[in-house]
Amino acid sequence: MDRLKTGESREKATFLATLGFAAKLDGVTQDELDFIDEIAEDFQASKDELDAAKKDRDEEAVLALLPNITSEKTKKQLLRELFFLGYADGNLSDNEVIFLSKVGNKLGIDDETIERISEWVIRGIEWEEEGQELF
Repeated sequence: MDRLKTGESREKATFLATLGFAAKLDGVTQDELDFIDEIAEDFQASKDELDAAKKDRDEEAVLALLPNITSEKTKKQLLRELFFLGYADGNLSDNEVIFLSKVGNKLGIDDETIERISEWVIRGIEWEEEGQELF
């Protein structure tokens, strides 16, 4: 999967902080923690970047960080990863859907694109599950 590749510490920290907040919305599972760890590893995040990302923030503070992400590709990648994270525990909760919508709106991504990303993630998950059953 095409993960974020950036040397920009603020983008990394914002990306990880947003994922960390989203994981807490319906109770953090080990699958969600593992997912975030994979993203952090892909980023080659430093200890300082990880510490900044783990800082306890409320929703307003997390949303206020989002202007740190300026690339259109990175914005869409964040939404993609938020959907994958939401489905990591097998269920995208109402709180997660609302937060995803707020993130998308704050990033300036239109509702149609958010919906397309969601549908793509669902198809990918279904495809993986079908493969597991088949093989």
